[in-house]
Amino acid sequence: MKGIVARSTLTRYLSFSEKDSKPDRLKGQSDGQKGFPPVGMNKFSPHELERIAQARAGVTNYDRHLHDVREQLNIDLASRKQELNDAYLGQKEALIRSKESALESLRQESGANSEAYRQLHTEQEEKKENFRRVELSLNRPLQIHFAKVYLLLLFVLAILEVPINKLAVEFFFQESPFLALVLALTIGVVLITLAHFLGLMLRQLGHYRERLGTKGYIAGLFFITFTAGSLIYLISALRQQFVDFIALEQQQNLSTLLLSEGVSGLLGQTIQTELGIAGLTLLVLNVSVFFLGLIFSFLRHDPHPDYERLYFERSHATNRLVKFHRQFEQKATKLQSEFDDKISYLDKKVLALDNEIRELVSRRTALNTERGHDIGMIIDVLRQQVLAYQSGNVDGREGQNIPKYFGESALLDLKERISPA
Repeated sequence: MKGIVARSTLTRYLSFSEKDSKPDRLKGQSDGQKGFPPVGMNKFSPHELERIAQARAGVTNYDRHLHDVREQLNIDLASRKQELNDAYLGQKEALIRSKESALESLRQESGANSEAYRQLHTEQEEKKENFRRVELSLNRPLQIHFAKVYLLLLFVLAILEVPINKLAVEFFFQESPFLALVLALTIGVVLITLAHFLGLMLRQLGHYRERLGTKGYIAGLFFITFTAGSLIYLISALRQQFVDFIALEQQQNLSTLLLSEGVSGLLGQTIQTELGIAGLTLLVLNVSVFFLGLIFSFLRHDPHPDYERLYFERSHATNRLVKFHRQFEQKATKLQSEFDDKISYLDKKVLALDNEIRELVSRRTALNTERGHDIGMIIDVLRQQVLAYQSGNVDGREGQNIPKYFGESALLDLKERISPA
């Protein structure tokens, strides 16, 4: 396929075919019949010189357009190279410097070089040292169980107390079942709270005995046990009293009892109530739940009062530092991604410019090869025109008195003849 220069300047040569040489043949035949050119003539005839001049003009026009195309290619090539330098060496280097600067600023604000990081790191080291000191002095691991579900277990035990205690208090609140439910729950919470503190004091015996003294410690245990036991017994007695009233088919309520007996009389009567199956059942159930709460509390806590606190303080400080570092990594990753996207876009732009530059260089290199082919095409067409004229001229002479220069030998210098001066 011919190049753009040939298509715009050498149309007559590109479309030349054998039938296009007929005018040259007819002109040669006419001149031959007239005996022109003379036999002794050793240079081209005017018609042949005209064809040579046309070819020379075509080459000159071709070279002028070729020069324009080459110059435009050079301009485009310089423009693309300049754009490449600005885009790659300029913008990309600036982006890389901006990225490094932004990351350094982020490290100063939210990274390992920040004041917040140093504070968290110092705090973590202090908490680790505090825990390590106690750990080495005790020479044992932390002894706690089900720490995450402990409060839930206590809540479940308090809920379990509700149907048990409701049996005792509903005697006084038959007309207010909601109030009976609230009071039963309150009693359950109190009992489980007492079980919690009793289990804690038994588990951390050394700490509380040192803190309260032996007598104070024993008094504390006695107070909790006595309070819980009294409350449990009172609940059982109230239940038994309710059952006894039902058995005797008595219809009394709290208001009636208070009016007739008074508070002290009512309490005295309740305490003196002999526990039967109903009361003992309630007593056993409440003691079981209380004891279960005590066991949970005992197993939940470590014998050393500070061991668990220091353990969780250390874990909390470590988690805060890890969270801080993770947040920094997220910010840094997002920042790098934003810059990497911009750099990637530049790389794609550079690749496209690089391809354009290679294409322009290839087209510029191909121009020289195209010129050789196109000049050869002009010479070939010119040769056919000259030979057609000479062939017609020989026919017009009927093969007689043929000029000396006719033939292929005179066509050897056509290239030099059509080349611009």
